[in-house]
Amino acid sequence: MNEQNLEYLKKSLDYLGFGTKLNEVMESAIRKEIPKFSLGISKRFSRPELSDGSGVAADHVHYQLNFNRAKENDTYFLNDYTVTMMKYGEQARRQHTFDLERDHRMTGQQAYKLLSGNALLKEIGQKSNNGEAASQKVKVWFKLDQEIQDAYGNHPLRRFYPEYNFNLAQTLDQYPFKNLSAREKDTAVKQLELGNMPLLAMKVDERIVPVFVVANPQMKALEVYSEKMVPIRENEIFPDRSARREEKTFSGEPPLEQSSDAWRQDKERDTGEQISR
Repeated sequence: MNEQNLEYLKKSLDYLGFGTKLNEVMESAIRKEIPKFSLGISKRFSRPELSDGSGVAADHVHYQLNFNRAKENDTYFLNDYTVTMMKYGEQARRQHTFDLERDHRMTGQQAYKLLSGNALLKEIGQKSNNGEAASQKVKVWFKLDQEIQDAYGNHPLRRFYPEYNFNLAQTLDQYPFKNLSAREKDTAVKQLELGNMPLLAMKVDERIVPVFVVANPQMKALEVYSEKMVPIRENEIFPDRSARREEKTFSGEPPLEQSSDAWRQDKERDTGEQISR
């Protein structure tokens, strides 16, 4: 058995957030020289904002990690893992397979956030034109497009590079948050970049209410939800903006078309849309 390879796989599991729980069963499968095998582990993510007093709400997530052995030697690879989530309050399961190389080694927690519908910012290495890994790193926004499924049942993982010009701090400034200090804003930015949902105070329909917010890099905006995770519409947050839009509609002016830059940028820079098996 390739002990160096085994240690590398153990470190990979730890980096991905699975700790050491799978080490024993992984080593057993490798010692038996099983050419292809899968290991599973389940996690429970609490959702205290949705608790109704009868118990703590939670999302239940199962990870299936897929290993295979090289044909020419005894080296094993962890190529991808499949995430299956039963989201609290939903009947249908959500599922997606993350390829470690193509999807920039998303951790288990990052995969959970993406499958939950959140966007996150991740620093990745860029490859040069000849395919070699470059030393330069860049911060990229990621978001799963759960409205679309490919032939393998996966969702396109959208990427928004710096040239797309999504400025999260400036986006926060556009919303009517109440008494958001510079320190609180900085904390909110960091939480949103991690794919979290900070709770902030916002003026909605002339009232100050607590809201959860999520970054939406494609629309260069925020998604806003009530404490019970009910979406809050834009016209409730920006009544003046909605009124101006209605005036333009009634005046016969054509509505503004939604930019397709995000799709074009994604198609040009993302070479991992096709999934090979």
